[in-house]
Amino acid sequence: MATFSPEDEQHARETLKVLSELKEKTELLSEHVESRKEALEEEIEENLHEAIQNARDSLERIQENIEPKLEKIIQERLDVIRHQMDELKYDARESVRGEIDKMSDALNQKLLSALEGTVRNQVSQGMVELRAKLGDAVREEVNGSLKDIRETSRDSLAKIQQLVWVSLGVAVLAGVGAAILFFTR
Repeated sequence: MATFSPEDEQHARETLKVLSELKEKTELLSEHVESRKEALEEEIEENLHEAIQNARDSLERIQENIEPKLEKIIQERLDVIRHQMDELKYDARESVRGEIDKMSDALNQKLLSALEGTVRNQVSQGMVELRAKLGDAVREEVNGSLKDIRETSRDSLAKIQQLVWVSLGVAVLAGVGAAILFFTR
């Protein structure tokens, strides 16, 4: 075995003591570091939860602020589109109205020509029907009047014949009476 000098032993004891103290301090430091690590982890977790909650709150506020603005922007765009559509409708109406005005004279002339032909045909047919109806009505009226005149004439003729016969009878009687008077005197 090796022999050590008392100084080496002393120095070894001091070194052992320093090592032992260092070991204790290292263990204490290690425990302190471990507890500090746990505390920092808890603090980090709390900070993360708080940051996440703050982020959610911020997102909600952003959403609350953005939604009306976004809705307003959408409404403004819709109003612009409506206005453009109204202008397009108006322009289209004016264009159609202009085309109708351009073509209306020719169209009116065609319609008048067609209408004149139709009116002429209808007037001709109406005249033919009216003539036929008037002819029938006149014939019926004339026949009725002639029938009345014939009946009246027959009645009058019969009366006249009676009067003639009565007058002839009176004349014959008067002639006979005159002849009797003439011859009797």
